[in-house]
Amino acid sequence: MTNKGEALRYFCVLLLAAAGCAARYEDGVVLERQGRLLQAVDRYKAFAAKNPSAPEAPKALMAAAQIYSLKLGLCAESKPLLERLARNYPAFKMPEDVFRQIFVCPDYFPAGPGTRWVYGDSQTLGQNARQVVEVTEHSVKASVIKSEFFAGSEKVSSQRKNYGFKNMNFIETQGGKDTLILDYPLEQGKTWRSRGPEGRLEFRVEKTGLKVKVKAGEFQDCVMVRRRANGGPSWINEYYAPWTGKILTSIAGPGFENRVTELLSYEEKK
Repeated sequence: MTNKGEALRYFCVLLLAAAGCAARYEDGVVLERQGRLLQAVDRYKAFAAKNPSAPEAPKALMAAAQIYSLKLGLCAESKPLLERLARNYPAFKMPEDVFRQIFVCPDYFPAGPGTRWVYGDSQTLGQNARQVVEVTEHSVKASVIKSEFFAGSEKVSSQRKNYGFKNMNFIETQGGKDTLILDYPLEQGKTWRSRGPEGRLEFRVEKTGLKVKVKAGEFQDCVMVRRRANGGPSWINEYYAPWTGKILTSIAGPGFENRVTELLSYEEKK
């Protein structure tokens, strides 16, 4: 530190509510930059509680909710802060992309820059058939995802799809046509309708809180979404893991379910 004043300020930041150290919004910013996320959350919350009329108070609540949702994955902790923000600061306008990022928690289809999934047929774990899926373009509004399909080691086809949000709806776009594949929040029993290559579709969140094991590993708190063509005798079950995306696809019908493809590997390039 260059002087005693700076030393005292950082001492206060590190000890948060230590004796004589008043809660300050800037202290939360410093702690967040240093990677001390829980301490930053405590500082933001303390500042908002002690200074409810300050211009930075709603920003402090938003910052704390962002840390919980986006950096720590503690979705249940962010919701009370958002409710408090909406109740106490109705005039505060949260940026649309920030609002969506906080409320879509957990994120079951993180299509961020550099994200890459590799899928394989469940019978041979990719020896017979493999699909490489990668985000090639990314913006606040949408991502472009390229899929390459292989039979053995031979590439047989490729395709591109756009993914993005419309309000709280996660949309897949191909050939100028939109399909609503995830309607947040994903709660068991929730249903919605859309259209896809198969025609009219019915979606239903069949189960939540699942533990699913695939080649890429074992995933907790997964959701199973049923995708069924209108009037069809069978349907597709798609399993999504939080912060990872789709990990398993199966074909199902009355009394049966057979695995088709599963996640072999997943990575986010920083």
